[in-house]
Amino acid sequence: MAVVWFCWGFSYPATKLMLGSFDVWTSRSLIMVIVGATLLTMGSLSGKKITVPRGQRWNLIIAAFLNMTVFQIGMTLGVHYLSAGRTAVIVYTMPLWIMLAAWPLLGERPTLLRLCALGLGLIGLHVLMNQDFGHLLDAGFGASATLVAAIAFGLGTVWVKRCVWDNDPTVLAGWQVVLGALPVVALWSVLGKSTDWSTVAFESWAGLFFNLIFANVLAYYAWFRVIGAFPATVTGLGTLAIPIVGMLASALVLGEHVGWRELTALTLIVSALALNLWSARNG
Repeated sequence: MAVVWFCWGFSYPATKLMLGSFDVWTSRSLIMVIVGATLLTMGSLSGKKITVPRGQRWNLIIAAFLNMTVFQIGMTLGVHYLSAGRTAVIVYTMPLWIMLAAWPLLGERPTLLRLCALGLGLIGLHVLMNQDFGHLLDAGFGASATLVAAIAFGLGTVWVKRCVWDNDPTVLAGWQVVLGALPVVALWSVLGKSTDWSTVAFESWAGLFFNLIFANVLAYYAWFRVIGAFPATVTGLGTLAIPIVGMLASALVLGEHVGWRELTALTLIVSALALNLWSARNG
């Protein structure tokens, strides 16, 4: 889980740097195609079965659409139109959607401690977002796209958890990225802008490299193992650390402002994490 916190937290300022030279559709198409192929190659080289049983393919397609297509597009639009740190915060309303979906789909009735943890975390997110974003490019559209991404990823997490998969998590992640990339590549062919590779800034190359290796290959390798190891609700609440990492990373890398709202949210979300870990330890 700590690997996921680092990789996804720093992915938000990395994405902002990447978008300095690449448009939304080109950047996501590049990342998803390369990452999907890399994960499947890793699975194959380690001797894992690559083919997916016929009875599990529709579940895989649904999970890929939610976890990859909708999430990747929505998150990137959020970073572009809102800000890296704030996008990280909105994305991680995801535990709410996981908790709501896990109850009917998985029968995971939330405990009192987990409800308290969720409440503290969401209060922290509200404090962070309750400010004026009028100076940003198109904050309303960016926030809406990010919220859709959060809901999709939450539902996708539960969808993966509800199925018994015959494939290794690395192969499962690879197929999700590959299948999720197909609609993104189709949109890129229509909406993508031509890229002058000779003028791509070093910072954009660095952001692209980080997103390829750390935020996708390593993070998804770890994430699908986390999903298998913990209940869906605990997994979702555990991700509440990521917006804090994302906020601090954006301040460090991009110079985004960190004030009393950010510090208050940090205190509330760390408290939520403590309750979440306590609930996991005590069943």
